[in-house]
Amino acid sequence: MDQTKPRGKQARQFTRDDVARITAEAVNAVLEQLSIRQIIEGIAVFPAGEGVVLVDVVMRDLSADDTWAVTVIIPPQKEEADGRE
Repeated sequence: MDQTKPRGKQARQFTRDDVARITAEAVNAVLEQLSIRQIIEGIAVFPAGEGVVLVDVVMRDLSADDTWAVTVIIPPQKEEADGRE
């Protein structure tokens, strides 16, 4: 997966581990702001077509002893009108 790159610089490539870690940090930050006590039990990162990545996050709500999931779809990077990425 490419990160948007400044003009003239090479884009950084993210590994599946990078995507899983970034997703876990983002989900934890959101849930912390909502005062939801949870732990992440698992994350899976799958290719889902041309440049599309599917990220599944399974969490356990500690206060309700319930498990739930979030699915994030990361679309491919769009090209700019002049053909640059």
